[in-house]
Amino acid sequence: MKRFLLSGFILVLSTLFCVAQHLHGITIDVGKNHQADSTRITYFSIGLSNHTDSLKGVQLNAISNYAYNAKGLQLTGFSNISSSPLKGIQLSGVTNIAMGVDKGMQLSGIHNISSGYMRGMQLGASNYAEELDGVQIGLLNTAQKHTKGWQVGLVNYTKDTGGHKIGLVNVNPQTTIDWMFFGGTSSKLNGAIRFRNKSTYSILGVGTHYMGFDEKFSGAIFYRIGQFKQLSPKLSLSGDIGYYHIETFKKHSNDGPSQLFSIQARINADYQLSPRTALFASVGYGDTRYYYHELKYRHRMLAEAGLTFRYPHNVHRESAVNKRTEDRTPADSVMAIGVGKKHPWWALGQVTGVNAFVHLFDRVITNQDFAQTTLHTWSQNFKNGFVWDNDVFSTNLFMHPYHGNLYFNSARAQGLNFWESAPYAMIGSLEWEFLGEIEPPALNDLIATTFGGICIGEITNRISKIFLNDSKRGWPRFWRELGATIFNPMGELKRFATGDAWKVRSRNYRYHDYNRNPIDVSISLGDRYLADDGGLFKGEHNPYINLYLQYGDPVNEGEHNAPYDFFEMEFTGGISSNQPILNQIHLLGRLWSTPMIERRNIKAEFGLYQHFDYFDSKPVKNGSDLTPYRISEAAAFGPGAIIQMPEVGALSHLEQRIFANVILLGGTKSDYYNIIDRDYNMGSGFSVKTKTHMEMRNFGRFILNAHYYRIFTWKGYDRDTDFANMTHEDMLHLNSQGDKGNAALLVINPLTEFDIARNWSIVLSSSYYVRRTHYKYADDVKANTFEIRLGATVHL
Repeated sequence: MKRFLLSGFILVLSTLFCVAQHLHGITIDVGKNHQADSTRITYFSIGLSNHTDSLKGVQLNAISNYAYNAKGLQLTGFSNISSSPLKGIQLSGVTNIAMGVDKGMQLSGIHNISSGYMRGMQLGASNYAEELDGVQIGLLNTAQKHTKGWQVGLVNYTKDTGGHKIGLVNVNPQTTIDWMFFGGTSSKLNGAIRFRNKSTYSILGVGTHYMGFDEKFSGAIFYRIGQFKQLSPKLSLSGDIGYYHIETFKKHSNDGPSQLFSIQARINADYQLSPRTALFASVGYGDTRYYYHELKYRHRMLAEAGLTFRYPHNVHRESAVNKRTEDRTPADSVMAIGVGKKHPWWALGQVTGVNAFVHLFDRVITNQDFAQTTLHTWSQNFKNGFVWDNDVFSTNLFMHPYHGNLYFNSARAQGLNFWESAPYAMIGSLEWEFLGEIEPPALNDLIATTFGGICIGEITNRISKIFLNDSKRGWPRFWRELGATIFNPMGELKRFATGDAWKVRSRNYRYHDYNRNPIDVSISLGDRYLADDGGLFKGEHNPYINLYLQYGDPVNEGEHNAPYDFFEMEFTGGISSNQPILNQIHLLGRLWSTPMIERRNIKAEFGLYQHFDYFDSKPVKNGSDLTPYRISEAAAFGPGAIIQMPEVGALSHLEQRIFANVILLGGTKSDYYNIIDRDYNMGSGFSVKTKTHMEMRNFGRFILNAHYYRIFTWKGYDRDTDFANMTHEDMLHLNSQGDKGNAALLVINPLTEFDIARNWSIVLSSSYYVRRTHYKYADDVKANTFEIRLGATVHL
């Protein structure tokens, strides 16, 4: 009891401090206001999130720290930011950002950024500095100027040839980079990248069928280092030695070794066919051994041949992403005059019509059992009330939200604004739950349909307006109307009813203002490798398509503040007989915002945002029974901050986003619950997300997404529930969110784009999924896996 009283006292005290210091974040802030200019000086802060003008002490917050001038320690789980040169230490689980480091240190789990000079140390998986006069230690180290510093890591990259590098791969402007594709007697099919400096080179690559085409699939990753001699402008000879790690995927020892390693030496000849293409051939010797006691497995001569294609990494080219002002920015006389008079009763009729059409289709055309409603089933639904249903993951957490978007846009089409249309998503869901089917009304359907429908609905409503142009005729007009119909059928239904779908206008014919709401669209196509239980080669490949859209300005300093004047949409689909077509959806919409920081060259906003996330996968073909990932955040809201730093040197854009959300309804894979069609748990909880976005001139961009979800399944089944003797009717009324417990889910997604032309780039991304699920009545489960994508991106 004393513990609860003490916790309550601390909570009340924290709340009072938050109210008193609300401009400085969700935290207890000990400091003072400078009398001359009213700036805030912080000596100590502790809580969730804090921002201050000047730090002279310690910021200790769970989510984020911001200081315009930091002299001290910033310690957080996700993101630290200093808008002036750091004199102290930044320690973060995800990202540290500083406008330079002056005798300080950045230590992060993933990414450190110093957008000015760096006189100190960066220690993280990835490090970036504009000018390096200190030390970078990490897997990937990048510096624009490298006059007196050191880089120690797997890959080291600089824009000049000065400084010192210790790593497996060292790249500077004089380095030539070649993509290699070849076959041979070692691993039979291979792809690699070669980095050639003045006289030395290194190669990183992967190969398949190491054990032979007559065996089951096997693979290898390898690293080679060597020296070359240019004999003529077109011919060069080289020699190297390499290390290979081999996976055979043989499960039992009597089937053969599951893992091997090999030391291999080669002599190579390269002949340049064109400035960017070369032919090469290799001969060598390989010694392959067991890891266990280094026993010999085999040794033999090697032969390989293939092609190389040069990547022009050091040429100057315009970035594929530019801040677009749009030459077609419409004048006032070109913009459509809105949607006219509001018709709330027509909106209600359209919502009811949608439900009636779907119900009759299910009842008459497809003869579904759940659609055979009567007055008695209606009475039972009202009598029994809500339950948690057992539909499949995609139905509950995507199809229901999509259906809610039809209700919402029925109201938007009838002239109602965002807030006026929101209740119609709930009305439509209530109609269906109580009157549309014989199964008991589902509380999860009501939440997902309402809030997910609002999010999807406003985004599709605004996207549809981008297509519309009433000045067009013929086929151009047809394709525009078809595009608008795909995204917003309810809006297009209204246009058909009024004749606007074919009416041609010379004035007021456009529905989207590119000047007010600029858009950035990209489409990516490529190959996705999905690992089975974290296996390096134990997974499956399938093609993927990714569509990304950013609508509006993420930081407009209060200029436009209507709901969803800024939103972000990302859709990823797969083309596979084994994996879901709908793989991932990420939606983010701003409901309200206000300027947060007023400093020269720094733009920042605090706001309230709505989120919708959906991850779905199935067990890998011919692999284990483990589902790689399954996560949903169908209804989530919370505060967030977006901070844009000034351009410095090669950094043309640097932006940090931080969000903390309450999850009203989420879902995650269950290892035990499997009732009717449901193999996942539902619940509520919270999430924390960060996004770091860097644009680099003449190179491309680096984006780091980090999402942490914590979902609690509050209403679980009783421990003594007898599932074996349950009837189907019992299962329908089980009324359980799943296995009682909670799940912690972490998704880390780094993405790098290499520009190859004005609108084209090569994209390489990976995602790491970590799940820790605690069950009240069963053993806890830990699961880790990853996926990698490689493709081409076009920015429209």
